[in-house]
Amino acid sequence: MADSLGQTREIRIGAGEILQNASEPESGANAHMPGANETKPGANAPESGESKSGAYAEAVCVSGGMGERWLSLYTLMKDALEPERFTHSLDVADASARMGLIYGCDQRKLAIAGLLHDGAKDMSDKALLDIAEPLGMVADPAERTRPNLLHGPVASVLAERDWGISDPAILQAIRYHTTGEAGMSKEACIVFMADLIEPARAYQGVEILRRLCGEDLKAAVIEAIEQTVEYVKRVNKPFHQGMSRFYEWIKDEGSISWKAKI
Repeated sequence: MADSLGQTREIRIGAGEILQNASEPESGANAHMPGANETKPGANAPESGESKSGAYAEAVCVSGGMGERWLSLYTLMKDALEPERFTHSLDVADASARMGLIYGCDQRKLAIAGLLHDGAKDMSDKALLDIAEPLGMVADPAERTRPNLLHGPVASVLAERDWGISDPAILQAIRYHTTGEAGMSKEACIVFMADLIEPARAYQGVEILRRLCGEDLKAAVIEAIEQTVEYVKRVNKPFHQGMSRFYEWIKDEGSISWKAKI
């Protein structure tokens, strides 16, 4: 870890409103952040007239000719995940698709990546290791101490092997949504951030991240990593070196300018 880390709606509404209403459809879980499991009381219970989690992502897929694909994967995740985890995944799918609008990315791919990102999250440590070790995916010491860090890489394997996903952008976003890695695509960074800012997230610093996600994706990622570093130090958990590489790369890569387009 470098020392600098430690120091350190027709759809036409504003970017901030898009993200603040991430559970509302438009026309047509242990994460890597401090307090990421903390949720607002009743956060996943819809208010009267409020749209269900995943409605925006579903609308994006239906309007883009991927409605049947969304439904099949929706059913798969509903069966595979605990109810709260499934709701979280739908909220991440919504937030990812909305950010895709802001940053000019394929919203359908982002919706699918968000839906599937935690597909291995409820697996046991042993089950994760049983899949990851034969594939040489256990490369960081933190993954031995905290095998749940492998849920992203394992979900990417399952997505390609069992769930019919072949798109590299979707697979990368799933694989690195927790730890990050140098060279991540804009789409992968969007899912990384959507996991942190979906509506049920309630931790110190989340509103800063939500604001930045509506303005400057690169700045949002840097802030998210720096918050993570402080949290990991405070609770004395092992730090995944993929995030260290991610930080140094995105901080120093001058060609990256991911500003909001709306």
